[in-house]
Amino acid sequence: MSTQLPELEVLTEYAVREHRSLWLDAWRRLKSSPTAMLGLVVVAIFLLSAVSAHFFWKYDPRTDLDYSSKLLAPNLISTAEKPVIHIFGTDKLGRDIFTRVVHGGWNSLRVGLVAVGISLTVGCLLGLFAGFFESFDMNFKEKLALMGALGLAIGLLPAWIARQWFQTLIFGALGVVSVFLEKKLARVRMRPVLFAAAGALLGGLSGLLVAPLVGLVCAFVGLLIGWLLNKPVNGKTFSSITMRLMDVLLSFPSYLLAIAIVAFLGPGLEKGMIAIGVVGIPVYARLARSAVLSVSQKEYVLASQSVGEGHGRILFKHVMPNILSPIIVQATMGLASAILSAAALGFLGLGAIPPEPEWGAMLGDSYKYLSSGAWWAVLFPGLAIVFSVLGFNLLGDGLRDALDPKMRAK
Repeated sequence: MSTQLPELEVLTEYAVREHRSLWLDAWRRLKSSPTAMLGLVVVAIFLLSAVSAHFFWKYDPRTDLDYSSKLLAPNLISTAEKPVIHIFGTDKLGRDIFTRVVHGGWNSLRVGLVAVGISLTVGCLLGLFAGFFESFDMNFKEKLALMGALGLAIGLLPAWIARQWFQTLIFGALGVVSVFLEKKLARVRMRPVLFAAAGALLGGLSGLLVAPLVGLVCAFVGLLIGWLLNKPVNGKTFSSITMRLMDVLLSFPSYLLAIAIVAFLGPGLEKGMIAIGVVGIPVYARLARSAVLSVSQKEYVLASQSVGEGHGRILFKHVMPNILSPIIVQATMGLASAILSAAALGFLGLGAIPPEPEWGAMLGDSYKYLSSGAWWAVLFPGLAIVFSVLGFNLLGDGLRDALDPKMRAK
């Protein structure tokens, strides 16, 4: 009897450990990491200060001017020379740097969330579909959706040239038609010519409503689009094309690509969000595709396929939940990269439009005053960037270790 009790305790403990939640285990491991908890504290302070300042501390940068107090050093006690307390000092226009640093955190937070949201949504969807349909054949409805979306995406070019956005719908419909006619025109040698002519006709006639030259350009672009849409792509072709496009984006230096996009769209914080989000798409697409390929041949995926479950249910119920861990880690660390990229664009004058407070723009406005001894105008915005990026990086590293399935058994 005495020898069986320890065995029962071991079995009970083993059974409890086997049914522990993955997220509960991850939280326990995260708490045991001092660096991860330090990053969590820094991120929490950053989020609370940014959100609280935006909603509960009214600030109008357009009226925040005091030329009599420009470039005052930090002071904690009011004096006759400095009757107002500025714990971070003032900038070249007499604006309180502490106020601008705190409110600038909201803009940095917005850039991080929106940019990562764009990268995460577009990149993960592309990676999910590319990885999944590389292993599974597309059905008829999926081909319709793919070719329709492809036609809509490519049709943005002639639509932008002619400023006729209905052209996207025209070429989207042409992509759908190509699926319906796939079998009927499979043996017709002139199929590419027919679709190229249809694309040229659709684009050219629409462009003629604007101007003859526009019609000619749209006809040429439509000819190329029709030729591309003449044969519906399958899953492997879609995966190959998507990943090659991601490779093309990755071949450009990230900052140069972001600068090029902002230069095309125009300066502004919102345009910077889009640029940073587009630059980050390939990272999430490649990560999601590799994660999907690693689980697409697992037993639970093959079993769900064998019982007749649809591709959408398999993808979003069985595959996606099992690849969330690396994506969450990448999103956390992507926030740090987005904040740093926004600061770089702001420093170059391509981010927030003055007088909107933004850390990179504050550095760009103040670094020239270092020679006159106004170190505080650069130090505190720089420290805000350093600590926010460091916090997200530490938290991302901690999450990577905490969500590692190999650590769960320990």
